[in-house]
Amino acid sequence: MDLLGEFKISGLLGSLEQAAIEASADGGFDPARYTADGRVWLVRRTRLERLVPVGGGDSLAISTHVADFRRARSLRRYEVRRTSGYEGRGEALAATASTDWVYCDVDSGRPVSVPDEMKLALFGTLESPVLARAPKVTPPDDPPARVFTTAVLPSHLDHMQHVNNAVWADFLEDAAFSLFSSRGFGIEQMLERGGALRIRDLDLEYLGDARLGQSLQVHSWLPGDPSVTTRSPTLIQTIQRADGQRLLRARSTWCWRTKPGVLGGIPEP
Repeated sequence: MDLLGEFKISGLLGSLEQAAIEASADGGFDPARYTADGRVWLVRRTRLERLVPVGGGDSLAISTHVADFRRARSLRRYEVRRTSGYEGRGEALAATASTDWVYCDVDSGRPVSVPDEMKLALFGTLESPVLARAPKVTPPDDPPARVFTTAVLPSHLDHMQHVNNAVWADFLEDAAFSLFSSRGFGIEQMLERGGALRIRDLDLEYLGDARLGQSLQVHSWLPGDPSVTTRSPTLIQTIQRADGQRLLRARSTWCWRTKPGVLGGIPEP
């Protein structure tokens, strides 16, 4: 849970990844099969919208299906439902998401064609309509409003020794709060008002990898509005290595969540 008692955005992203892994395993392509084939699916882009806050005591069910596939890519969609809730809260659609996955060779990291056997097993067909993708996130030409520096630590790594795709969201969030604080609206000021800004929707485009010990810079912009208020600010952010190579670009919209009155409770919109 996060500082207000809501399921962390990185935790939700990790749950989506786990749902995709289990769906693949159900189709006969489990981690052992991918290891034997020398192949791996890597996340290229994730788009997520949180609809209602969920937290401790809530039970969640994630459904997922393949929406389309290309030569070496596949778009997977997800629905996250609250099946039962804290203090008797009923069923609700908690979040929706999509992930663009790329099928890659483990050794080279380069995309490779999805074999017909996998198409039939996971997608049920050899042909698929190709769906349009959302426009890319475009950072402003202006200098960033804030530059936040962090380092890659062992706790950030996944089984391929890269920064796990969900961890990038934590980097973005820490950098956002650094920006908010620089404008006089840090965590302390938010909590004094009875809540905090939280991410409502997030669009992440992964451009490269980061490894242990590397220094990363998070550049953050507040397009069109230099102020920080409780009225849903939008941020554009990029993450790059110290050598200037850009590894990620993202857009996020934030909303106000009210601190619960009970410790361990769930925040309200």
